[in-house]
Amino acid sequence: MLKRILTALVMIVVVFGFILGLRQIHPAILAGFIAVVTIAGAYEMCDALAKAEYKIMKWINLCAAVVITVLTYFFGYLALALSITAFVLIELAVFTFDHKYELKDVFASIFILFYPILPMSLFIIMNNLEIGLYAILLTIFIPVFTDTMAYFSGMLIGGKKLCPEISPKKTIAGGIGGIVGAIIGALLIFVLFDVTNVFASFKYVEEFALTDAYWKSALIYIALGVIAGPICEIGDLIASWIKRKAGIKDYGSIFPGHGGFMDRLDSVIVSIPIVLCFAEIITRI
Repeated sequence: MLKRILTALVMIVVVFGFILGLRQIHPAILAGFIAVVTIAGAYEMCDALAKAEYKIMKWINLCAAVVITVLTYFFGYLALALSITAFVLIELAVFTFDHKYELKDVFASIFILFYPILPMSLFIIMNNLEIGLYAILLTIFIPVFTDTMAYFSGMLIGGKKLCPEISPKKTIAGGIGGIVGAIIGALLIFVLFDVTNVFASFKYVEEFALTDAYWKSALIYIALGVIAGPICEIGDLIASWIKRKAGIKDYGSIFPGHGGFMDRLDSVIVSIPIVLCFAEIITRI
């Protein structure tokens, strides 16, 4: 457990260092880093599904991760939709003319375009927003505190299992603790931006407050945590179930005690569309 905690702390420091440091150079640098993580996540997912005995169009998916993230950075939502559609058609064409692929294989390959490539490309769109740093930190804080509180609540309280057939160690107490963690993560963003505005002197950071009254903002952040917390936990269970069906313990081994990129992105991936939708709404009100 000590190894897990120490690795988690190092990862948090590194992640925030990258986000804050790279955005201080230029948001495009951070977008490049997100693209690299997307490619790594797609690679791990290709390997996981290959171990589940699917014939994956690996190099097409890796090329898709590169092309889609680049086009999304420059041209936004339309490019994301068109490029994913194009690669779906490419993989269907390969399936049609290369008969070594079964129907299940092409569906598995197409799945990777939507998990993790699509949500990670949305992360790049988020980074391009005027409130990009705010949205990115919100996207990370909520799942990190959800996972942390769920882990420690489950370990300390124990009790009835949540989904033993998917993840034997997860408990209902841990699930409730995870929601509390999501609220804490959201409220920390409230403190950092609405209350203290600690990033006011940073480059490429728009001064931001959610509402004109602290109590209103706090209630909105609490509501966001209540909604996002369970979704983050479902994201964790989705990734766990894929691993179980693939017969693997972790997606990779790059992070000691924590697995690969997809093991760390499981909750973040599902939080991206939620926070992006939230950020788009509040910038238009």
